[in-house]
Amino acid sequence: MPERPTVQHRLNALWASLQQSVDDCAWEQAEGLLRRFLQLAPASPLEVWDTLGYVLLMQGDYRGCQLVLEPRRFDPTRSFWLEHKLGDAHRGLNQLQAAVECYRRSLRDGSDSPITCRNLLQALDAQEPGSAIQELKRWQQKGAPSSAAWDGARQAAVLVPGLTFAQQLFDVGEADAVCRQRLLEDACYAFDQSRVQSLLAAAQLSPEGFSAWERALQQRLETLGLAAATSDPAFDAPQR
Repeated sequence: MPERPTVQHRLNALWASLQQSVDDCAWEQAEGLLRRFLQLAPASPLEVWDTLGYVLLMQGDYRGCQLVLEPRRFDPTRSFWLEHKLGDAHRGLNQLQAAVECYRRSLRDGSDSPITCRNLLQALDAQEPGSAIQELKRWQQKGAPSSAAWDGARQAAVLVPGLTFAQQLFDVGEADAVCRQRLLEDACYAFDQSRVQSLLAAAQLSPEGFSAWERALQQRLETLGLAAATSDPAFDAPQR
């Protein structure tokens, strides 16, 4: 008779199947595999429970995610992602203050992910418009924010309602092309030619220069006689 697989062999097979399910975003299947894994090994390490919390989060089971991860938030083997996931779960339940506290703990745990900064700023803005700007100013007062913080801020600027946060990034010289596009679109809709020209001038002087969208807008304005010809050398390059 063939030898029956040991528990460890079964766990190894389950874990391999689980990883494939996660890679395929087959969340229900992944949850079933994890539940079976935990039946066989209820004293599993944090990695297994953390993965279950993630799988539940991706299915929109925010309360289930909280129930799995809350008891393990002080596990010494945790990464900053545990508090980040809890923040996402609280935000999914519109528990914004709890979400803010989780994202801040994630940053204290060493998060270097722009997504943590982005989600924190989004949660703050949803709590009270203007609070995300105050948070950004606090980061600046503590010293130069990290590249992850600026990246997260730029991502938040195109996701939060309104343009105040995007304008703040522009005012401090940290708006990227996507952020500037929001401001430019608003200025175009308002027929504010002076503001359009100011934004385009800043774009041209930025380290990356005009984006393709900004270059097309500048060319269109020149065609209509609404803008002075640019000195951007990219305009002389052949267009594909």
